[in-house]
Amino acid sequence: MAKEKQMVWQIPLTRKQAGVFLAALLLSAALVRLILGYTAVHYFDLGYYVDWSSGVLEDFFGAYDRIENLDYPPLFLFPLYFTGWVMSDPRVSEFHPYAMLALKGWQMLFDLALIPMLYLLLRRHGELFGLLGAALWAVNPTILYNSAYWGQTDSIMLFLLALAFSLLDNGRPVWSSVTMALACLMKFQSLYFAPLFALVLFTRYPFRRAALGGCAAVATAFAVFLPFMLRSGWGLPFRVYFGGFAQYPGASLNAFNLYSAEGLNYASVATTLVGPLTVGGFSACATAAALLLLAYFYLTATEKSVWLLGFWFMQTVFLFTARMHERYQIPVLLFALLASVVHRSYPLFWGYAALTAITFFNHFLVLEEAFAGDPPKAWTLWFGDLVEQFSWANLAVYALTAAVCLHILYRRGRISLREGIQQAGSYKF
Repeated sequence: MAKEKQMVWQIPLTRKQAGVFLAALLLSAALVRLILGYTAVHYFDLGYYVDWSSGVLEDFFGAYDRIENLDYPPLFLFPLYFTGWVMSDPRVSEFHPYAMLALKGWQMLFDLALIPMLYLLLRRHGELFGLLGAALWAVNPTILYNSAYWGQTDSIMLFLLALAFSLLDNGRPVWSSVTMALACLMKFQSLYFAPLFALVLFTRYPFRRAALGGCAAVATAFAVFLPFMLRSGWGLPFRVYFGGFAQYPGASLNAFNLYSAEGLNYASVATTLVGPLTVGGFSACATAAALLLLAYFYLTATEKSVWLLGFWFMQTVFLFTARMHERYQIPVLLFALLASVVHRSYPLFWGYAALTAITFFNHFLVLEEAFAGDPPKAWTLWFGDLVEQFSWANLAVYALTAAVCLHILYRRGRISLREGIQQAGSYKF
């Protein structure tokens, strides 16, 4: 990368022309998602939403006592209430294509909302780049498969994460903190981005503003949890977050990562790796190392990019820590796309393209296995081998994209760790 390749495209576009294109893009994307959601009839994982939504409709604030397997944070219960209300109509629940739209509706809605958000985030780099990011998200096969076909809720989390980091990056520490709290209240996996968020919040802004943001986040979390805790006990947050985490003690849960590459898919975290070191122990060490490196990169890099660091950190967590599901890699697509456009990096863009292919096949393979039937499909006969081989491919892509990230972070030079710490602590009240 001695000779850096950057995206340099200059095609004049007016704001009106961009708006017309964006409207057409949104309409097309909406129709594709509606058709896919309507025709892809299945209840794999969606069966949980059927039970949860009906339970929430019957007793909203007592849902955690009534629904035994409810492991989502409480913010998700609000859209679930409306899903339950729609599903209570027999004309919807008894006609499976309508039921699919009801169960996948919120996911597809937030997935569509990300399209104009990407345009707004990237248009400061040029109208063409804004439309490029929006268009790539509109047709991303992993995202279509995740939200409209499978019906997973990752798009809701991604919308809130993109909004939180955008606000944080643009001088709105309090509102960004509230939004980040909402993301963590929507889906557990948002917590993986909390260290980066806190690092930026408390080093980029004066302590008083950063502390105000932190208090706003805590207040938001308390306000959402409080009515549920009054019914289910004050330990509810610990049950929701740590209880859900404990439900999945596998080294890997169909994720294309280090443990699957070593043939440890669904092996226990107590499995021995080397000598006395278990999968759980190695995962804890990897987590600590990733956190230390994140702080070091942020403090010493001259290009302090939330999108670039978010991409690298989540990739590291996904590939080297245990208990990962295949879906947990989806946030890296959003951060990779944003980082590649913001930093005009062709190598990072090709990394985004490679990761799109890998995450799509990871989703596809898992659902093919789930719907294998008897006799099994050809894909499922080689399921274990394919998981191992593509995990090694994912690790190779990680090595290449990590090198690109380091190049971009330090391409304008390096700050010593002491100077970085001094700069971070230089803000006054």
